Amino acid sequence: MASSNSRRLRIRNRAEKLREEGVSPLIAEACAGIDELLEADEAGETLEDLCTIHTRKLELKPRAYGPEDVRAVRMKLKASQALLARFMGVNTQTVSSWEQGRRKVPLMARRYLDDLVDIPSLWATRTGIAFKAK
Repeated sequence: MASSNSRRLRIRNRAEKLREEGVSPLIAEACAGIDELLEADEAGETLEDLCTIHTRKLELKPRAYGPEDVRAVRMKLKASQALLARFMGVNTQTVSSWEQGRRKVPLMARRYLDDLVDIPSLWATRTGIAFKAK
């Protein structure tokens, strides 16, 4: 296993040779890095040996929004059904249907409502209407 410093030096030297041959600096650096990766793989090194790998577990399930919840968000935003609908890219009848319980709020709309509640500046920046989140 090569140390990270010696690996960086080899990559830098290979990239320099490629640049001398007329290859753009960005492509030269990428090619040199790929060469080093292939050589390390052939030597039996794992990706974990070569890189620092970070993983994150994200909880991305949006909140449930019933009719009262949609209306409450809209009231906090000080928005008409038409304005909220336009902002979210749906028609006014869709927002009305959500608020009356005739239609369920789809996943993407629930995520967007979450963002509007959690990031008030999103609404304020795009509409010029500020609200206070509770």
